[in-house]
Amino acid sequence: MPIETTRDEGVATVTIANPPRKNAMDAPLSAELADRVHDLAHDDGVRCVVVTGEGDAFCAGLDLAGDVGGGSPAEELEVGFNAVARGLIRMGKPTVAKVRGPAVGAGASIAAACDFVYAAEDAFFEWGFTDIGLAPDTGATYTLPQLVGTRRAIELLVTGERVDAPAAVELGVANETVPDDELDAHVAERAETLAGRPTLAVAAAKRLVYRSGQRSLEETLREEALAQEAMIESEDFMEGVAAFLADREPEFEGR
Repeated sequence: MPIETTRDEGVATVTIANPPRKNAMDAPLSAELADRVHDLAHDDGVRCVVVTGEGDAFCAGLDLAGDVGGGSPAEELEVGFNAVARGLIRMGKPTVAKVRGPAVGAGASIAAACDFVYAAEDAFFEWGFTDIGLAPDTGATYTLPQLVGTRRAIELLVTGERVDAPAAVELGVANETVPDDELDAHVAERAETLAGRPTLAVAAAKRLVYRSGQRSLEETLREEALAQEAMIESEDFMEGVAAFLADREPEFEGR
């Protein structure tokens, strides 16, 4: 299967499985990935989603030798790569990119759309859209300025500069770089921890952060207050308070 999904407790791992093409995706494959992301976002049994690539690459972006689809480029992006980015950013669950080797073009944008990025020492990120005369897509112009600032984002997008794993951590594109032979275990441990967090509160935190740049301070404070009012009604809040008073670890259930 070009897109493989596995589950371990509350963690779902989505693997782009096209290793002969460095996990590049054509129009149908990107639409399939978008469908998987959508389904997992609405699956109450899933509380953390990990995105990765099979073999020695994360994703080499658009497969120029593949099926370009039957619609216009804008239509194909809307149901494919752009839908993937939108689904990851708006998902009310933590999302993790496990990156080995190249994350290029749309592949780099997909990694940046995840909440957490853990990169092997051989990983690199490259938004090389302009190298072939294309404009950035897959949410790159939304996520990169928030991660690295406007000037650096424009530089990365205009020059197509390659960013290795340590530099990606320094820039804020990645959370951490990990030796290749430790990456699977490290991400599994982090994903398990993230899956145990209170899902409603996680969703609220993501929503508030991503929208904060579009609001004034007063609007942001108001939205925080409304979110807090909703959280106080949740079972996870009651469990959190009970665990705190009993001096034990909380057991959140995402309700």
